Amino acid sequence: MLSPSAYAASKNQPRNSSLDRVKVRRTFEVIVEMLKDRIFSGEYGPGDRLPAEREAAEMLGVGRPAVREAYRALELIGIVKIRKGKQGGAFITERDRQTVTETLSDLIRLRQVDMSHLTEARLVLEKDVAELAMRRVGAEEIARLKACIEAAIEQSKRGITATVENLQFHMLLGEMSGNPILSMMLASTLDLLQMVIGAVAPGPEVSLVNAEEHYAIIDALQTGDFERLRPILEDHIRRSNGELMRLAKRSPLLAAPPTREIKSPKHRLPARRAAARTDLPKGKTHGKE
Repeated sequence: MLSPSAYAASKNQPRNSSLDRVKVRRTFEVIVEMLKDRIFSGEYGPGDRLPAEREAAEMLGVGRPAVREAYRALELIGIVKIRKGKQGGAFITERDRQTVTETLSDLIRLRQVDMSHLTEARLVLEKDVAELAMRRVGAEEIARLKACIEAAIEQSKRGITATVENLQFHMLLGEMSGNPILSMMLASTLDLLQMVIGAVAPGPEVSLVNAEEHYAIIDALQTGDFERLRPILEDHIRRSNGELMRLAKRSPLLAAPPTREIKSPKHRLPARRAAARTDLPKGKTHGKE
């Protein structure tokens, strides 16, 4: 294995100018890039354990703290999972939607994303997903969708909000699309929606209505006519998300941030005096001319 310094040198690109700035990277950053290259090339796969800190440090000719910091950096971006104990270590993770979901969750908490954005995203993603799913749906897929509806209705009638069951219906549509990218994007969007539902607590009555509307989506899916399915799905998303938007106004997590009042300073320098401060006394100069 190349040392971090040799690896960094091999990655240097020719400079266009002698005035180009040289970015000096820290040792752990170079180690991160080395490990990412090996992971993306397939040398390490999901579930594989990376070399122990001591072993990696000896192989690379660096200190253990640099390796430890590199492993932690990889964990932060979701590439490895660090486990404690005798059987512990840094293991390559299965790539899933967790990182995307956490990013979206942070955005909504920072109020950089709101319910209108979420509704737009659902409309775009779910219509595309449903059109693809319509080409692949069969008796087995329809049975799975109906099972979600029945479970949601039963849960709602028992007085329990059927959030998971209702969202699972839409996640199944994503899986049935056969497109893993669209499926993951939709699943992350629905994860965010689940967080919103948990914050606003719409109640079992709302989840019952949502579940019953899913039957119309199945009926349209079975016709194979997307022009029939599209308005049904769109109306369902707009209505259900609209209800959440109404409830979100009462949620501290989702309500619009209060407008901050910008107060003027209590004591302001009189204009005449402020101007006088820039004047120099007669007979004196300010520096050399």
